[in-house]
Amino acid sequence: MTEFTAAGTPAGTVVVRAADLRVQGMTVTMVNAVPSAGEPAVFCRPVAAAPAVVRRDGTVLADAWLPDPVRLGGLERHLGDGVVEAAVDAAVAQGRLKPPQRRRIMSYPLIIRLMIAMTLMPDASYCEALRRLAGLLADIPFILQWHVPTEKVITDWRLPVPPRLMEDLFWHAAGPLISDDEPSAVLLAGMMVLAADGMLVNLADTPANRAFFGSTGTADDSAPFPQLRIVAVTARAGRAALGAVLGQAGAGEQTLLRRLVKRRPGLFAGRVTCFDRNFPGYDLITAILAAGGHVIARVKEGISLPFDGPDRGWLPDGSRMTWLNAPSGKEEDRLPVRAAEHNVVLPCGDGTEEPSQTCTVITTLLDHQAAPADAIRDTYLTRWSASETTFGEDKSTIAGAGNRTSGPVLRSGSPRLVIQEAWAWLTATQLVRASEAAALRTEAAAARALRRRSQQEVTADEQSFTAALRHAIRSMTSTQVTASSSLHALAAAADAAARAALHTLNVPGRQRHSPRAQKARPKFPHASATKMTVTGKPRVTVFAPGFS
Repeated sequence: MTEFTAAGTPAGTVVVRAADLRVQGMTVTMVNAVPSAGEPAVFCRPVAAAPAVVRRDGTVLADAWLPDPVRLGGLERHLGDGVVEAAVDAAVAQGRLKPPQRRRIMSYPLIIRLMIAMTLMPDASYCEALRRLAGLLADIPFILQWHVPTEKVITDWRLPVPPRLMEDLFWHAAGPLISDDEPSAVLLAGMMVLAADGMLVNLADTPANRAFFGSTGTADDSAPFPQLRIVAVTARAGRAALGAVLGQAGAGEQTLLRRLVKRRPGLFAGRVTCFDRNFPGYDLITAILAAGGHVIARVKEGISLPFDGPDRGWLPDGSRMTWLNAPSGKEEDRLPVRAAEHNVVLPCGDGTEEPSQTCTVITTLLDHQAAPADAIRDTYLTRWSASETTFGEDKSTIAGAGNRTSGPVLRSGSPRLVIQEAWAWLTATQLVRASEAAALRTEAAAARALRRRSQQEVTADEQSFTAALRHAIRSMTSTQVTASSSLHALAAAADAAARAALHTLNVPGRQRHSPRAQKARPKFPHASATKMTVTGKPRVTVFAPGFS
């Protein structure tokens, strides 16, 4: 048997004697006995826990509603159990969601989890994604029967969910995944290094999407797809998403990033942000400085970087002091920066020539001892793996989705649903990487390091995003439940129920059935003499056999 983690996500099985299984209708119950050596045993995995409803024929049903126990498999632990429900409750309290009047075939927490899950399943329709998310729970005999609804019903449930709610879930999941003392962490002058960049994501080609988001590359908007622009702030360590902002295709990346700095200044405080040459701008850099952060950026050819002072501003590390001119043109508004130039060797295809290109990188870190020119160069090089690699992995999860001819596409057909799906997509990929980071701290990762010749620890850069993604989907399908239904929690709940006389269940010694079609409450004269009294409301744990 595998142990359950301290966080509560079950990763183990339950073993019972095969002879102790009792089949009643479509359910199987068992008595509490430990198998002996050599005895036939059945290996089961817990799927759900719910109060038991025992019919007169002995059939046991689960007194629950399927949308309640549905979770995101192993990803739920990294998001946090109860976070989705808390977000829904907050939206209802604020009037952004209408409170549900009764139990229906869907629920707000279920549709939110479906939006997150479907972004990881580009090959699945709404209905198929919901089947995978429900997993083994669909086989449990709930007292309230449930079936997969139609795609129209799912879309109708998506419409009331405010995009802001999905954005709040993203910000709950966003953040560093690797601590500063781990091998893959990137620091400069004691500060975490980030990368800011933008990407365009194709959308379903509907009139509403094209009218709202627009497209790029053509003056007459004849591009194959409307597009959504996303500017994200990521970390190289673990390729974690720390923040993001959405915009229309025609929105400028600098404009969106300035908006993010204004909304979330704490995201940049005490950190170094790397840009490519499309970003450096006086207003953007001063906004990050005002937030308490610093910048490393490559500048385009033609941007004026005058020599500063009579000694031309050269420093011992090879960098030089200069400035960026202010939009006002005033000398007192100049922004002092430090510039470092590096030669990039570009080998030709035939191997005969190696022309070089000079790259100029500027930084607001003016102390050349705390941040030497070579460290500035090496830090800037991490921008590619932090942003471009992260974007490439993200887009791999939506390849094949939507009404597409090529390239990754978000599938939603209206702007409101596109924004929902975009935040759900960023949340889902962040949770997948969170599972990768968690895997680095397991005993399996430590054993893998010992098998290496160098015995070096496994780093986040060596983790496979595709493998983590597939594991996440499998965990949903197999209904890996969260801490509320772990074996330890079940044992504690059963012990508490046995001790607390909260309810009394009368179990007749023998079953009697009324021949009448319309049954009244049974009144058997012998019931008082033969009934058994059991204290505590029983809970039934439903298992899925076959997982060993």
